Amino acid sequence: MKNLFLFLFHVIAGISNAQTWSDDVAKIIYGNCTSCHRPGGIAPFSLTTYDEVSSMAAWIGQTIEQGDMPPWTPEPGYTNFVHERVLPDSDIQTFQNWVDAGTPSGDLRFAPPAPSYPSGSILGTPDLSLSIGNHTVASDGDVYRNFVLPSGLAQANYANAIEVVPGNASIVHHVLVFIDSTNNTVNPGSVGGTGSAASQFIYSWTPGAGPYFTPVGTGFRLAANTRVILQIHYGPGSLGQIDNTQINFKLSPTPQRKIYANALLNNTNMTNGPLVIPNDQIRTFNQQLTINGNWTALYVFPHMHMLGKSIRSWANLPVSNDTIRFINIPNWDFHWQGNYVFPNAVLIPSGTTLKSEAVYDNTSSNPNNPSSPPQTVTLGEGTYDEMMLVFFAYLPYQANDQYLIIDKRIISKGATTFCEGRSVVLETIKGTGYTYQWLKDGVEIAGATSFELEVLESGAYTVSITLGPNNAVSDPVQVVVNPRPTASINTPVTTDIPVGGTVLLEAVTGAGYNYQWYLNGFAITGANSATYDAPYNGVYTLEVFDGCYAVSDPLTMTGGVAGMDEGSMGGFQIFPNPSESMVEVVIPGGIGETLVTCNDLSGKVISEQVFKGQNARIDMSGLSQGVYLISVKKPSGEIIWRKRILKN
Repeated sequence: MKNLFLFLFHVIAGISNAQTWSDDVAKIIYGNCTSCHRPGGIAPFSLTTYDEVSSMAAWIGQTIEQGDMPPWTPEPGYTNFVHERVLPDSDIQTFQNWVDAGTPSGDLRFAPPAPSYPSGSILGTPDLSLSIGNHTVASDGDVYRNFVLPSGLAQANYANAIEVVPGNASIVHHVLVFIDSTNNTVNPGSVGGTGSAASQFIYSWTPGAGPYFTPVGTGFRLAANTRVILQIHYGPGSLGQIDNTQINFKLSPTPQRKIYANALLNNTNMTNGPLVIPNDQIRTFNQQLTINGNWTALYVFPHMHMLGKSIRSWANLPVSNDTIRFINIPNWDFHWQGNYVFPNAVLIPSGTTLKSEAVYDNTSSNPNNPSSPPQTVTLGEGTYDEMMLVFFAYLPYQANDQYLIIDKRIISKGATTFCEGRSVVLETIKGTGYTYQWLKDGVEIAGATSFELEVLESGAYTVSITLGPNNAVSDPVQVVVNPRPTASINTPVTTDIPVGGTVLLEAVTGAGYNYQWYLNGFAITGANSATYDAPYNGVYTLEVFDGCYAVSDPLTMTGGVAGMDEGSMGGFQIFPNPSESMVEVVIPGGIGETLVTCNDLSGKVISEQVFKGQNARIDMSGLSQGVYLISVKKPSGEIIWRKRILKN
C-alpha cells in the first residue's frame, strides 16, 4: 500500500508539473510561428489558438525537432544572420514534453494573447505603397510581366525598408524590383531586365522572403518622380487568375549612403558551365568572380529553382587566401528563400575572389523534381528551368564600415498588450561587438544590457545600440500591461450557514467587473453578480473578469442545508455517482408518497417527480457537467434526504 501511495504521489506530482499551453507553449508559438501561421499570413494554416496547435501537436513537434520549422535553411554556425528563425534546444524540449504529457491546456483564462499584426504589411503604415491593381494573367505556362508604377515622389528619397506583398501567393513565382528615372520604353514582356538600359535593380522577392531593412545611414536612392518597375514571374497554371501585388517603402528625405544590389555570381562567371543538368544525374557547378575596388557587403541571397539540392558561397582574400564565409544551405528549399542579412558588415578588399558551389538533383529520387520521368534541364527563367545566382547588397567601402549598425529595430516575440502576470520578450540585433542599453520611458533600466529584454510592465521601450564609435537608438515599442481585477471575497458575518438559511457572500467590486461564483470547483449556474446567497456548505471561489482574469482565495463554508448529505433517515441510496445519464434513487419502503427534486446549485429546479413507494429514476443526460442536488421531500415540503451528485 505504501509503494502504491508513493507511485500515485509521483504520478500526480508529474501531472501538476507538466508543461502547459498557457504557461509554457503559447509563448513559444507566438514568438516564432504566428507571424506566418495566422489568418491572412503566408502559411497555409493558422496556429494562433490552443485548439489549432494541439490538434497538430505531434506533427509540429516532429517538424521542429527535424529543423524544418520554423523555416530556416542556412546551416547554423556556418555564418550567423540577423533575426535567425532558429528555436533553442530548450524550447524544442519544452514542446516535446508538452506533447508527451498529452498537450495539457492549463488554465486558458490566463494564457497569453496571440500577437496582433498589421493588416497586409509588416511595415505597418508604409510611406509609399504602390500596387499593380487587379491583373488577370492572360496565358498559361511561365509568364513574365513588367508593371511600371509612377512613384509620384516630389523629391529624392532614400528607401530604408522595402517590402513586396504578393497579391496571389499561389501564382507569384518571384518579383524583381527596378527603379528608372528616365522616359525610356519598358518592354512589358522582357525577362531579367526591363528593356530600359537605365533601369537599376534594387530588390528581389521570392517565396519566404521578408522585408529588407537597411543599415543606419544607408538606403536605396529613389529619385524624384522615379518609376518603380515590378517584374513579376507567374508560374504555370496561372491562366485566368487575378493578382494585385504591391510594394511598400519606408522613406527618408535625408541624403544617405546609396546601397547597390546585384547578382554578382551568375551564369557569366560559371567555371564549369554551361548550366545543364542531364536527366537522372546529380551535377555540381561552380562560380567565381574577382572584384576590383573595396566593398562592404550587407546581405547575401542565393537563388535556384526546383532541382536545387544545396548551395554554398564564400570568398578568398587576396594574398592570405583566408576564407570569408557568406552562406551554406545544405538542404535547398525553393519555397523558403530570402535576403540573409549579415549582423556585422563584411569588408571585402579589392582582389578578393567571390565563389559559390551548387548541387542539382535531376533524379527521380528528388521529390521536388517537376518532371517524371526526369528531363534534361538547362539555364532559363522558367519555373522548370534552372538558375544559379548569388545576389549581394553592398556599399563602396568607407573607413569604419565594420562599425555599421546593421539593424536597430526591436522585434517583439509575442503580444505587446497583455494581462498582468505575463510578459513579452523584446529582441534587437545580435552581433559581434555590439553593446546595448534598454530604456523604459526614456530612462535607463539598470542591468538591461543584453540584446533581449523580458518586459513585465507598461511603458515605451527603446534600446540604445553601440558598435565602435557608432550609436543608434531604436524606435519605441509600446507595451501595455493591463492590471488584473481584484478577485476577493469579503469576510462574511459567519462561515457557518444555518440549516434552511443562507449566508450572503460579497465580492470586492470594481468598474466593468464580471463575476462567476464557484462551489467545490464547479460554476454555480446564474451566480454572476457581486453577491451570492450561499445555502450550501463547501469551498467557494470567485472568478472576476474585466478583460483580464483573477480568481479569489478559497472560502470554506460549513453547515447549511447541503450539510444534510444523508439526511436524518437511513436507507436512501443514489447510483451511479458520478453519472453521465440515468440516475436511480433508492427510497426505503414505508416512506409513502415523496417528491424527488433535482436542482442546480443556484436553486433552479431541473426536474420534479412524485413517487409513492417506489424507486425514482432521473435522466441527467441533457444536463451540463457540474454538481446537482437530489432532494427527497415529504408532501409538506420537508426535506428528509438530500445528496449531491456529479454529472460528468
